[in-house]
Amino acid sequence: MKQRILALDIGEVRVGVAISDQLLMLAHPYKTIHWKNRNDFIHQLKKIIQSEMVGHLVVGIPYTMRGTHSRQTDKVLELFDVLSQELDIPIIKMDERLTTMLAHRQLQAGGKKASRNRDIIDQVAAVNILQSYLDKLRISASQKDDTL
Repeated sequence: MKQRILALDIGEVRVGVAISDQLLMLAHPYKTIHWKNRNDFIHQLKKIIQSEMVGHLVVGIPYTMRGTHSRQTDKVLELFDVLSQELDIPIIKMDERLTTMLAHRQLQAGGKKASRNRDIIDQVAAVNILQSYLDKLRISASQKDDTL
């Protein structure tokens, strides 16, 4: 059985978490973690990784629309480095530009107000990050199959 993949949409106050299915085809919302402190966050993340048999982690990196770093980009990259030291699984960086905006649009299309659903927005943004990653994995695998 394949190990699942977890994705994070890291914000100032909340972290949206998404998880793959066991076939690594679909991303699903998992939960929103509210920041208390870094150690508490890492502890919660380790519990999820263990209980859900997660094989690797995808972290959304919030680059600016021009592809440059912002203050939040630097904070997330710093946390990425800490996670790389603290966790015993591979961690992948994924460009998350537009994922939160897409999450807002998806909720609005479903008739939900974004202002009342901040936790859900963070989870949906994490789903968008993870689904993009899963789609890239599938495309990469199919291209390898074509060359055999």
